Amino acid sequence: MSGLEKRIGWRDVPGYAPEAARILVVEDEKPVRDSLVKLVSRYGYQVRGAASAEEGDSWLSSEDFHLVLLDIELPKMKGVEFLRWTLERSPETAVIMMTGLDDPALAIECLEEGARTYLVKPPEPEFLRLALRDALAVRRILQERNDLAEEGTASLPQL
Repeated sequence: MSGLEKRIGWRDVPGYAPEAARILVVEDEKPVRDSLVKLVSRYGYQVRGAASAEEGDSWLSSEDFHLVLLDIELPKMKGVEFLRWTLERSPETAVIMMTGLDDPALAIECLEEGARTYLVKPPEPEFLRLALRDALAVRRILQERNDLAEEGTASLPQL
């Protein structure tokens, strides 16, 4: 077997997405939050909804989530601030930012702060499904890499 047969490519990444994952939807608009919770749960994920950063913080303090689907415009705390806080607390948590604003500068800021992607609301359902799958797959790969580094079983490059 050659070294290339052991390597994976971008087309292989979706296969790393777990079939079951816990997702937190942080969205202050109740109809939008309810719609997203219903849609994401249809994809087979366990989903919780939070109406504010404070409620999201409560959920993140009591349960482990694989992914946070996060609105950028929240009362009292901006989504970018909540993104930073989430990743400081749990660096392996995947975060997808959502907003009604199609603002490239804001999208760049979110991505630079560690968001996996940036979606403009309302997201097309199939695109949302693929974005969730992608973020969860990359999270799993990141987690496996970190586990190997902790075990000291592999010489891993610094990212």
